This record gives sequence, C-alpha cells and structure tokens, in this order.
Amino acid sequence: MEHGKRVWKKQKDKWALLAVSALLALGLMLLRLLAGLSMHLSDLFFTMGVVHLVVGMTRYIRNVGLFKTFSYMAYKRRWRRSAGRNAELHPMTLAEYTQKVIYDEMRQRPVLWPLGFGCGCLVVSALLAAAV
Repeated sequence: MEHGKRVWKKQKDKWALLAVSALLALGLMLLRLLAGLSMHLSDLFFTMGVVHLVVGMTRYIRNVGLFKTFSYMAYKRRWRRSAGRNAELHPMTLAEYTQKVIYDEMRQRPVLWPLGFGCGCLVVSALLAAAV
C-alpha cells in the first residue's frame, strides 16, 4: 500500500509542475496579444521549458549536491541531542550517511522528467522562433 502512495505522489508532482508551468506560459501569452500565433507558441514552450529546467536543476542540486552537507550537519545535531536515548553509539560518517540516507531512492526527487521535458520545450520554442 505504501508503494502505491509513493508512485501516486511522484505522478502528482509531474502533473502539478506541468500545470504551473503551463499557467505561467499562458499568462505570458495573454500579456503579448499583439504577436503572431507562432510567437505565442514559442513563448509558451519557452516559459514551460525554463520552469521545468529550473525545477529539475534545483532537484538535482538538492539530491546530490551541496545540500547533503547541510543535511548531514542537521543529522549530527539531532544525534547529539538524542545521544543518551539512541541506540547508535557514534554518529555515521559523512560517507556512511550519504550512502544510507542521501542516495536512498525514497528520498530522491525525480529529475529526469523536468530536465528532459524542459530541454524539449526549449528546442520546440527555438524552432518556432526561427520560423517567424
């Protein structure tokens, strides 16, 4: 049952991101009513692509980058507070923490969808803009 909830949450994230980027893109299109249809579509795909790329890059950095150090520092603080009550005799090293916690697939946010979709949208936007 728990696995089904995780799958649903991941799918819900994709659709929510797509909806937000589409609403931002439509808002930009409404602001620029004087341009032609291909320019509107180019703007739509560009806005959706940029939003997806920013989200994908942010997730990637959070998954494997600088934030693992901040997460490890928070873990050590929590360990120090509960040192007398916890079964762990010593805290994990940064390498152990990275293997057991950071690279745990349950904690990883999907990055392939936003990055792939964002790049595709930017390519379509460039092709539409070149056609004008």
